[in-house]
Amino acid sequence: LPIIILVKIINKIRYFSKEKAWTILKELLAIVIVLLGMGIFVYFIGFLFESPAQRWNLFTFFDSCKHAFLVGIIPFAFFTLINYRYLFAAQIVQNNIRTSTDPSTVVEAEELIQIGSQLKKEELSFYPNQFIYAESEGNYVVFYLKGNPQIRKEIIRNSISNIEQQLSAIPFFMRTHRAFIVNIKEVLSKKGNSLGYHLRLSGIEAEIPVSRQNTQNFNQLLKQYH
Repeated sequence: LPIIILVKIINKIRYFSKEKAWTILKELLAIVIVLLGMGIFVYFIGFLFESPAQRWNLFTFFDSCKHAFLVGIIPFAFFTLINYRYLFAAQIVQNNIRTSTDPSTVVEAEELIQIGSQLKKEELSFYPNQFIYAESEGNYVVFYLKGNPQIRKEIIRNSISNIEQQLSAIPFFMRTHRAFIVNIKEVLSKKGNSLGYHLRLSGIEAEIPVSRQNTQNFNQLLKQYH
């Protein structure tokens, strides 16, 4: 019971909760916290079986903690070995991005998106996983797409509202602001409050806004796709 409670508390702490940001230091620190909490629990539960005079001393306290560590270190070591794979998570994600930008590897999994323009001879094609975000600039819309290896910029003459309609079939594309459409899967972080957010996206230095009226829908999609 105390281990379950401690683990749930640790999972709520932002420092420990992000799997992709896992490090061996975080793992060891979490283990120490859980085992120390277990040792403290064992020390105090012992008062139900022994007189306070026998237990109320530092030696008994450290002895309880020592035995908690000795008993608990074996199962925790097992889970640490399992979690060791997260050290390579960033590299795996990056490799997947490189692979996905090759049309020959994604054509079976994703359908090619074709964006029409107000100019008859102008057209833009890309796969959903290549799209990062689009921004309205006057009579044009600027697309930011994953390239190989750099992000590429494509400009097409059209309105952001018309582009939104053309992208409406993709559930994880969202118009977060009057001038921006974002791929929710590419969101790295957000900051702000119910009055609006600013987003950081993969490979993009600029912060992308989420207007106040869109925060609720954004939060729902973020929870669904992250």
